[in-house]
Amino acid sequence: MVFVSQGYPRVLEDREVLVVRAGDQQRARLRGWLDGYDGPCPLYRIELFLGRDRYTASASNMFASLVRLRRQLEPEGWMIAVQGARRDTFPSGMTLDMGGGMEVYVMRPGHKSSVDDLVETLADAAVEQLGTVDEQRAWRDAWFAEVKNAPR
Repeated sequence: MVFVSQGYPRVLEDREVLVVRAGDQQRARLRGWLDGYDGPCPLYRIELFLGRDRYTASASNMFASLVRLRRQLEPEGWMIAVQGARRDTFPSGMTLDMGGGMEVYVMRPGHKSSVDDLVETLADAAVEQLGTVDEQRAWRDAWFAEVKNAPR
């Protein structure tokens, strides 16, 4: 994570990431910003420069911005190889409220998440771990039901 200035907008991430589509892999520039505040709520922005195309999305946290960006890319078959795009990661309410969605939990089947399961949302991830937004939400729902119903 890179903090460039104390003012706004503030760059939180600026680096190359892997973007994949049906066996095609390309490097793209990814930038994450904290644009400031809209009243009491922060405004996060994410940008992806893929070839000549620029994709951008904003939301009240970085994870939600990433989801909006992924929704733009998925119809074209693209996936971003970052931790927040893994099928088995999802933020908690606390990581969204207190950390701006900059970290997500790895949800391991049969195990409740702990601090040891936190990873940076925009850190690199293995291509085999990626999923669509819908696959990620389905994994979260199944994981939550399993953990919720597990004997104590």
